Amino acid sequence: MKTKPMFVALLIAILALVAFFVIRGYFRSEAYFLAKLPQKYKAYSSLNEKIETENFKVIALFTGARPKQIYKDTINDVLIVEKMEEIKAKSDNQNDVLSCTYYRLDKFGNLIGEITTRTDEDFSFEHAGVLLYENDYSNFLRNGKTDKIPYKIINKDLSMNKKALTKLLSQLRENSEAMKVDYEGELKIYTVVVNDAVQKIYTKNEMDVAVEYKFQTNFLLLPKVNEYVDGTFYDWDNKNAPIYIDYFLKQHYNPASSSSPFSPAPMSRPENWDGMAYLHIPLGKDTIKFKHIINFYPEKDAGFKPYYNNHQWGQLDFFESPEYNFKLITVGYDNDHVHQLDGCYLIIPKK
Repeated sequence: MKTKPMFVALLIAILALVAFFVIRGYFRSEAYFLAKLPQKYKAYSSLNEKIETENFKVIALFTGARPKQIYKDTINDVLIVEKMEEIKAKSDNQNDVLSCTYYRLDKFGNLIGEITTRTDEDFSFEHAGVLLYENDYSNFLRNGKTDKIPYKIINKDLSMNKKALTKLLSQLRENSEAMKVDYEGELKIYTVVVNDAVQKIYTKNEMDVAVEYKFQTNFLLLPKVNEYVDGTFYDWDNKNAPIYIDYFLKQHYNPASSSSPFSPAPMSRPENWDGMAYLHIPLGKDTIKFKHIINFYPEKDAGFKPYYNNHQWGQLDFFESPEYNFKLITVGYDNDHVHQLDGCYLIIPKK
């Protein structure tokens, strides 16, 4: 007879435990938080939908691919947006194709030219605002012209002595916008940009010519506004910031996880919430309003302030510079994760 009260007590304990998890699950569920979402946020659009104010609108420069870099040409007030996409091979005996497209935008956000290079054709690399191909180069990023120009080759026969090379390279470096150094087997190759012209100077690696690379100063990467700086995350809650979160809708709770010694790449993750950020970008008397996914990290016991971050799928970044009359929103900037909203979006004045 004693087993019956014990069974009943055990059953009650089990039901209470189940009820606890059900109730806790509900108060952590998207349905619970969605029911509390203020009415005004329900009209916010995503980036792939129509977003505009009285004086501004959001348009897509491109979608379906990740922005790789954004360059600022300080001489011509032109902004360059680089798009990178990987095209999967159609069969096992073919290689995937890497494609890069460069878009030139004037100070008003108008598209004034674009060029695409692919690894299955004649691929190029950007250096100091010049596209370097295998045998020639293009100044498209600087002047919009797509013609290719042969390199000026110096000392291909390796006949110059160390003293003459050092003098020449020192002079070129002094007059150049940029200089880079590459190694190919026993060769050390200097690539120098002087007045939009590109020269390649060959030396023997063993010669050890004491002239180093030079970083260019006119063609720069545009930093994002929401940059992670000196161990500090961007303050998305700051209502005086260029872009901020006006409201955060919690959707899914992710408990903290510890690294495993048996994992091939041990990683720990603090507790966080997947959610929807309702974002504002103040523009004078106007405000661009839209919604986008982001993660919130409470960081209660780690010694950090709570912060937002979306460095994985759907990473959102914001760019602006006083020289330009438009602003940029990117999704997937310099990121390996693919999201349906990947692309570059411009905030431009209405005409």
